Amino acid sequence: MEPVKRPARRFRKWIATLVAVPSLWAGPGFGTIRKNKIELQTRQPAVVRLADTSIAFSGAATRQYGDVEENLLATLEAEMLANERTLVKKNTAAQADWVFKVRVTGFTANQPQERADSSGKNPLVTWTGSMNVAYQVTDHVGRVHDSGNVNAVYDREFAADRSGHTVPGTKIPVRVPLLGKKSTEVVPHSVDELKQILIHDVVRQIAAKVGNTTVSVEVQAAGGDEHLNRAVEFMERRLWSRALDELEKMPAFAKPEEEAYRQYDIGLVYEAMSYDAKTSADQRANLFKAAEYYDKALEGNTKEKYFVESVGRLKDSIARYKALDIQQKSAPPAAVTAKAPPKSGKVLRIEDVIEMYAAGVEQPQIIAVIRNSNVEFDPLDKDTSVAIAKAKLPAVLQNEMRKKVGAPPVGGTAAPAKKRQP
Repeated sequence: MEPVKRPARRFRKWIATLVAVPSLWAGPGFGTIRKNKIELQTRQPAVVRLADTSIAFSGAATRQYGDVEENLLATLEAEMLANERTLVKKNTAAQADWVFKVRVTGFTANQPQERADSSGKNPLVTWTGSMNVAYQVTDHVGRVHDSGNVNAVYDREFAADRSGHTVPGTKIPVRVPLLGKKSTEVVPHSVDELKQILIHDVVRQIAAKVGNTTVSVEVQAAGGDEHLNRAVEFMERRLWSRALDELEKMPAFAKPEEEAYRQYDIGLVYEAMSYDAKTSADQRANLFKAAEYYDKALEGNTKEKYFVESVGRLKDSIARYKALDIQQKSAPPAAVTAKAPPKSGKVLRIEDVIEMYAAGVEQPQIIAVIRNSNVEFDPLDKDTSVAIAKAKLPAVLQNEMRKKVGAPPVGGTAAPAKKRQP
């Protein structure tokens, strides 16, 4: 039996050596047995600068969705204030640097549907629901900085007990959870819980689009060389500068497909440094550096699919920065920052425009007042629409108000610009 044990012992020792010293079993790369995993706390640039500013929240739901919108606003407020500690909530739009408006345009949360599985013995329950929300972010002069529509859909089937209650952690087709494993998915047990799941999904999407959010992502670092392995050790300890020094001082690999992994690791370090940056300028500079090195890695080794994933990870962030650049270049000086001084202290509302029009003020003068005032106007509000219709407010005046808040114009032509009798 002794001759049999020795080869087995030698084999185990040989495998342990290969795992412990990656450079013995692979050149530069991500490896096949032992992979180097690095956790990044990724952050996307905010569409609006919320730090050290104030914000007000408002809704415009119909009576049908009033309760849903109230819960949505409360959850959104808590999420955004938690993401940016220096952000201060204000009760009215006139007091705030930013105004966040949401409107629930659709909501369903259905009662669960029960059925039996293919054996006819085990009960299953299906929960379905959806929520549609339109949002808009304006500064204190009424200029729109971001807007969009967000949709959340829930359609899940779970195993149920004999009384029809959902069994946690048993999402179909995995009917029985593995031993020692707990499901992280929130399983609804009532229509109200389903509503909260949809609300949190919508809030997560909006917060990711507008403000600073942090998401933990596990990424791979390339090793297989003495310098690369040492750089990976620094990365695992979050010593990004030392990792960068190690990678930059090492000689380049002769083969382009191997050099691509060094370029990738440099890009990974710059990406990590971007997320740890204290200022927006440093975050931006490091993120663009990371994209530059990721592109070089992909050019050197087009067969490495993971390089493509890394480029894609930065795509949205780079697009945001470019959009911010265009926005700031095209914005008038008074609208570049949220704290630019207002043109006048009084906020102009649709009631004021209707009052001027009914009093016979000339339309060019009304237009001048609108253009030189802070405007608070919601074209989707029911009461606003009724007031405009009753006053027969000309489309040209409506469109001036719409232009101030970034809403699309309505059709129609201007009424004759003559003075009306009160």
